[in-house]
Amino acid sequence: MKQLSTRLFGMIFLIALLGCNLINPKEEIPAYIRIDTVQVVVHDIDKGSNSHNMNNIWISVGGENLGVFELPVLLPTYDTGMQTLTIRPGIKLNGIGASRIAYPFFKPYVIDLELYAGKIQTVTPVTTYKSECDFRWMEDFEDPGVSFNYPDYTDTVFQNQNMVVKGGNYSGAIFLNKKSRFFEATSRYDFDLPRHAVPIILEFDYLCTNSLEVGMYIIQDGAAVWNPLVKIKPMDHWNRYYVDINTTVNSEPNADLFRMGLRAEWDQPDSLPSVIYLDNLKLITF
Repeated sequence: MKQLSTRLFGMIFLIALLGCNLINPKEEIPAYIRIDTVQVVVHDIDKGSNSHNMNNIWISVGGENLGVFELPVLLPTYDTGMQTLTIRPGIKLNGIGASRIAYPFFKPYVIDLELYAGKIQTVTPVTTYKSECDFRWMEDFEDPGVSFNYPDYTDTVFQNQNMVVKGGNYSGAIFLNKKSRFFEATSRYDFDLPRHAVPIILEFDYLCTNSLEVGMYIIQDGAAVWNPLVKIKPMDHWNRYYVDINTTVNSEPNADLFRMGLRAEWDQPDSLPSVIYLDNLKLITF
């Protein structure tokens, strides 16, 4: 009788143990991928500086897309073992968080990496421009002359200076005050830009105490009409901005050419002077 009770107790204990394992199964431990920043390498002088603002990444592990993430990020994944990671740096187009896109002009970063459950592995994507990139216009303010034209009504022009720079030795400065209230500069050349789904981005570094309007003249049958694109607010540190040009170009199928432009109007209270610094401007497409 005692032996039967012992066996019965053992069976009950085993059933209870199995039940607990079914209710609370052993949890799988993920591997972790840490990405803090993206490194950009530019070897060719005709592609300009390596300045960028890649603040998010699009990532896939083992062919499975994990999504888009703000940097820095710590990503868990249950795909352990040797995996292929594909990382595409991304930007905020027109400065809008909801308009994040994978930057079309940089090569994706691809690496084979052994992932271990419970282990954090840091990856720093390294990228460069694709060979097919077409740099239609660049201005880094390093030369004495700049590639801008100025209309007659503008009160001030770019001044190359070396006190506040993003990269290199010089940047362009626009000084605005009570006597110099209005500024406009346009690209020296008009551009025949590709239509359809070809990406076109105007990008630059800026630091300013005054707002700045970025736009373009749409030229058709000899007439040039100003089309504002974005208005950039003052920024107390250097920031790189990416302006979508493709959407406007495609909305004007009858246009002959396009002329890039910048405008500013002195908008500081209490008669305070203001300044806009620009550097490393590029108009890129394919």
